[in-house]
Amino acid sequence: MWQIKIHRLVVEEDFKKIPSFEQKQILKTVQKKLLADPEAYGKPLRGEFSGYWRLRIGDYRVVYKILKDEVLVYVIKVGIRRDDRIYRELLSRLKQIKIKKNRKKENKVPGTFSGDRK
Repeated sequence: MWQIKIHRLVVEEDFKKIPSFEQKQILKTVQKKLLADPEAYGKPLRGEFSGYWRLRIGDYRVVYKILKDEVLVYVIKVGIRRDDRIYRELLSRLKQIKIKKNRKKENKVPGTFSGDRK
């Protein structure tokens, strides 16, 4: 079974723009679908976002990265899909965060991330 990690900026920034009822719906759907099989329910992004996936939940998009070695789904961005705004915001978000690889070499606990702002 997969684990889900939600980046702190999703909670601190993205969810502040979403009504609480819809936040709950998004979290419930993320938990149900991405814990089961993140590739079956999501679609891979292409181009500059290759390696990332999206899950459609009504008018909202959840963008995540699948880390198969860690059996982990890392949710990076949640937002409404209006004129591709979420993807412009995703580009900005990806510049703010860094998903470290090879954590074992750095003596990091598996499943943890360095998601600090630069």
